[in-house]
Amino acid sequence: MAADKMTMVSTTRIVGAAMLAFGVWSEPSVAQSPATSPGRVIIPFLANVNRPADLEFEGVECERDVNGKRMECTFQQVFLTTSEIVPDTCLITTNRYARTFDLDRESANRWMSTEGPEGVCGILDVVALLDTGNGRWTMETRKVATKPDGAATCAAMETGPETLNGQNIRRPLPCRFVQPGGLVF
Repeated sequence: MAADKMTMVSTTRIVGAAMLAFGVWSEPSVAQSPATSPGRVIIPFLANVNRPADLEFEGVECERDVNGKRMECTFQQVFLTTSEIVPDTCLITTNRYARTFDLDRESANRWMSTEGPEGVCGILDVVALLDTGNGRWTMETRKVATKPDGAATCAAMETGPETLNGQNIRRPLPCRFVQPGGLVF
C-alpha cells in the first residue's frame, strides 16, 4: 500500500513538473491574450504517433504576420528519459526552439518550414503543421538528403515522415521518480 502511494505521489510530481516545464499552468499576459492578438495560434500538446511509448511532448505558440501567410513559432519540448544507472528514475529535460512557417500555396490549412540544406548530404529539415479543425493540429517532420551521392551514409540520414498530434497524449511512465536532466537553452 505504501509503495502504491509512493508511486502515485511520484507520478503526480512527474506530471506536475512536466506541466510546469511546458507552461500550461501559467496564465497568459494581457499582451498575449487571444482577444488582443487574432493572429496568435497555440498548439498546446503534440505527442509522437509513430512511437506511442515515447515520453516526448511539444507545444507551440505562433504569431501570424499581418498578411496571414507567415507564422513565427516558438516550440517547447519536454522529454522524460530513463537511465540504466538508476532505472526507476526518469530524467526530465526541456528544450525551446523557433521556426518560421509559410502558408502552403496549395492548402489554406497547411504551413511549411524548411531549414537547410546542411552538410555533405544537403540535409533538409522539413516540418509541416496541418490545422485539422476545431483547434486540433498535426505536425509532420522529415529529413531529406538533397545530395544522396554526397557520402555513403546520406540515404541513411533521411528520416520520416514522423507524425505528432494531440491524440493519445496520456502515456504510462517507466519510472517511479523524476529528477532534472540536462538543460537545453
